Amino acid sequence: MRKEYEGVPLHTNAQGYHVPDITYRAPENRRVKVITIGAGFAGILIAYKFQKELQNVELVIYEKNGDIGGTWLENRYPNCACDVPSHSYTFNFALNPWWPELYAKSEHIWKYLDRICRAFDLRKYMHFNTRVVEAVWDHEAGKWNVKIEKSFIDGSTKIIEDQCDVLLQASGLLNNPVVPNIEGMETFKGRKVHTAQWPDDYNEDAWKGQTVAVIGAGSSSVQTTPGLQPHVKKLHLYAKSRTWLASAQPDNPVISKEEQLEFATDMNKLLKQARSYEVAVNQIWGAMFKNAPQQVTLRERALKKMQDHLRKDGLFDNLKPGFAVGCRRTTPGVNFMEALNKDNVDVHFTAVTKITEDGIVGADGSVVTGLDTIVFATGFDTTYVPRFKIVGRNGVTLQQKFTPNPDSYLGVAIPGTSSPVLFGPSFPVLAGSVTASLTAVTDLAIAMVKKIQAENLRSISPRQDVVDQFAEHTQTMLHGTVWEDDCNSWYTRRDGRITAVWPGSALHFQDVVRHPRWEDYDITYMNKLNMWEFLGRGFTMTERDPDADLAPYMTLDALDKDFYDTDKTPLLEGPAPTMAQARAKSLEHPVDPVTVNGVTVPVPEVQNGGH
Repeated sequence: MRKEYEGVPLHTNAQGYHVPDITYRAPENRRVKVITIGAGFAGILIAYKFQKELQNVELVIYEKNGDIGGTWLENRYPNCACDVPSHSYTFNFALNPWWPELYAKSEHIWKYLDRICRAFDLRKYMHFNTRVVEAVWDHEAGKWNVKIEKSFIDGSTKIIEDQCDVLLQASGLLNNPVVPNIEGMETFKGRKVHTAQWPDDYNEDAWKGQTVAVIGAGSSSVQTTPGLQPHVKKLHLYAKSRTWLASAQPDNPVISKEEQLEFATDMNKLLKQARSYEVAVNQIWGAMFKNAPQQVTLRERALKKMQDHLRKDGLFDNLKPGFAVGCRRTTPGVNFMEALNKDNVDVHFTAVTKITEDGIVGADGSVVTGLDTIVFATGFDTTYVPRFKIVGRNGVTLQQKFTPNPDSYLGVAIPGTSSPVLFGPSFPVLAGSVTASLTAVTDLAIAMVKKIQAENLRSISPRQDVVDQFAEHTQTMLHGTVWEDDCNSWYTRRDGRITAVWPGSALHFQDVVRHPRWEDYDITYMNKLNMWEFLGRGFTMTERDPDADLAPYMTLDALDKDFYDTDKTPLLEGPAPTMAQARAKSLEHPVDPVTVNGVTVPVPEVQNGGH
């Protein structure tokens, strides 16, 4: 502190309000604790950016698994891979030159995330084998009370409790596998496997020569099926829904070691490659309107691709969708389509109604027996309701908040809960870069933590009326888009309400959340007597730094060169005009009459010396 500021007396008024001896916006004024749930893509990003950009913040990340990675640790089914180009599935601060394939396999994505954690020492924030089971908001204290179940190597568990100012839900959406409740499931004597819970011991040697059924034709089935097909004796695929299968690539091209080395030694080349994919993915939004020329072009290309590769009788006609491209997630599926053509694959275009001790009964009456394994490629719980209990203000749970509609504030926050969520309803899961959108939300979380810290907030929660209007705008805006079609997609509920789509492009979303609208929030302060306590003694951090620049606004950059151009604006010669001369000159230029709704309104004359 500068010496001249020492000893300034502080005052307490008659109401008991006391001005604290703090400096405006100094991080040391308040230590903020943040608990993040999940150490996948989002949790790792939070750890990196919080470490870089925040001071006096304690970050704790609880992860239910034994290590980082989230879905890329859990999903180990054959050919599990990202369905967007690898160079577009990276953080902008860590472009990866070592991707070995165009569509990176899950193990390579995990290694990428592991490298980030090692490079920036991020695991120090993480507690593994810890599952959050409950989070309850205490408004009086301005704290989240969090219960965590800790698992130990001997199989035992222990409930521990923690507390924080900010709770970030970064556990993602596609991490709670759904196995359909099919009659006779428990009678099956073979092996049952969900793609998201693939056992380590169910490998190529295990399924070789087996008769296997795969239920589902979504993204995980599209990747799993061609991994199983070459090795099994027989594969039965159950596809009750049609889907778009398309890709500009005939397979998953390998990126050579030589090209990887070029990327690693030439950052400009690496950046150019990554940007090319980002530019492509950020152009998708215009094609999401059903009658748009881009949609017509996409449909024609996808139909041609499917017709070229689905050569076995009945495949093309039964898989060809009647809905628009993008209504369901479009998956690179050339290898899948080629696998369906093989003699050891039978495709059943029906739902499964019953499972027997060694087979499956289809809704069309078909019966398959002799099965060794059933693979459930049946997706995830996409209701947005977390697997643990979240209780906000007035005892209202998130489960109650999402009934009947899971509406959110801009895809990032929920009314009645103080803190943003990173993957809520209306978050942009398509029409642009997901990692760039996660980065934008993390920047919002940082801005919110800084605001809580700088202004000593108790709570900050979006207003319900604002959320209701955003929901209305979203449903109205998405009228005429591809998600109105009937396509059995997790983007849209059965009643037609679109829950998983942002009403715009990913770039649009990022621009919106990077400009926080604090006026949309209900905000309360820790000091109940006077919210302005955070102004402190009236000094800024700059003034308390003896080496700081106390005139930061006076710079060469601030000088406008046009002011110094004497050719453009000559210097006046002689004395400046008097007030009377200036007024007389202004009256020499009469004001034109004003026209309002076609009626000319004369401007009253200003009398000399009058009003």
